[in-house]
Amino acid sequence: MSYWLTQTLNGLSFGMLLFFLASGLTLTLGVMRVTNLTHGSFYLVGAYIALDVMQSFNSFFAAAVLAAVIIAVMGAIVFGLLQVVGTDHLRETLLTFGLVFIVADLALMHWGGDPTAVAKPRFLSGPFDFGGYSYPAYRLFIIALGAAVAIAMELIQRKTLIGATVRAVVDDVEMAGGIGLNSKLIGLATFLVGAALAGLSGSLGGAMVGAHPGADIEVLLYALVVVIIGGMGSLTGSLVGALLVGLIDTFGRALVPELGASLMFLLMVGTLIVRPTGLFGTKS
Repeated sequence: MSYWLTQTLNGLSFGMLLFFLASGLTLTLGVMRVTNLTHGSFYLVGAYIALDVMQSFNSFFAAAVLAAVIIAVMGAIVFGLLQVVGTDHLRETLLTFGLVFIVADLALMHWGGDPTAVAKPRFLSGPFDFGGYSYPAYRLFIIALGAAVAIAMELIQRKTLIGATVRAVVDDVEMAGGIGLNSKLIGLATFLVGAALAGLSGSLGGAMVGAHPGADIEVLLYALVVVIIGGMGSLTGSLVGALLVGLIDTFGRALVPELGASLMFLLMVGTLIVRPTGLFGTKS
């Protein structure tokens, strides 16, 4: 019983980490209609920034906040570069793809190539005991934080004017422009929020799964799979997709290690066959 509970909690915590990463990406895709391949780079640099802050100030809260803020600034630079290349999707993809390698090499020069991990907060560094069962407190914290953020973002999206504005652009960008909404400004805002969430996920993930060269590509693949399964522009879809991917990936590696990460791609293919727009996506 404890084995299955452990694997379930592992899958949920990993899924919540993916939600932090994919929620920003799905908003960017939904509003801007551009595949931002630098999203994984945001995660990696965010993890390294959190590592430096923890080593200098030993404050996990400061590490998470600074990672989010600095990566938001980095996102603003990428957004500006995307405006230069125009609306050509091939140019946008090639630009962000090239930035992935540039950022990766700069990170390798500055932080080196050794795998590392962000130190956990002291009060979350040990196990949490309940009913004779022990489980890492930090992973439970990730699950609780992810649930709280998911609820907050859903309420903002459904109950506020800001959320209604973003939904309008996601559903029909031309109609949104026709009623006076500034899609460029909304695109910038969602891009910065998405980048900040990626930086935050880097600080959180750096303490759970670590940081190393190549992690940017790995997490980008996971995030893209989550967005495809959940549906472009849907926060609910990102949450459901992230939890599905987290659980399937965790149980798959534990029960059928030969298949590795291919199970999540099988889930993605099956979803596309049944619902080409994703579980919660709509036709644009």
